[in-house]
Amino acid sequence: MRLEYHSYNIWILLLVGAAAGVCNGLIGCGGGIFIVYALSYLYRYDGEVGKKDVFATAVASILPMSAVSVFMYMSGGNAPDASGAYKYLLPAVIGGAVGALLLDRIKSRLLGKIFAALVMWAGLSMILRRTGIL
Repeated sequence: MRLEYHSYNIWILLLVGAAAGVCNGLIGCGGGIFIVYALSYLYRYDGEVGKKDVFATAVASILPMSAVSVFMYMSGGNAPDASGAYKYLLPAVIGGAVGALLLDRIKSRLLGKIFAALVMWAGLSMILRRTGIL
């Protein structure tokens, strides 16, 4: 990824990393969204490769954030429900591999639209559930 570096970027990245970690630890998801938005804003892309690098970086960041969150949950006495994990864990791992393989085959513009649609759907469905419509 070709970066246009500015002196303030490191501070913004540190703040975004902290916000991503807090969001991931607090509600169990969303840290990657912070990272995608921040990297998309801070760095200029070199063709199609840049946007895909941003998504790959966000995905790579999710594992350590989630591992720390799980450790903290467990140390606080909040064990994850392992009894039902097998039902979605294997399909999720397979889906992650398929998604990674598709990353090189999907145009960056379409990838951005898919990402935006999923974020909007997640937000809207949460609002509708909270209001009792869903």
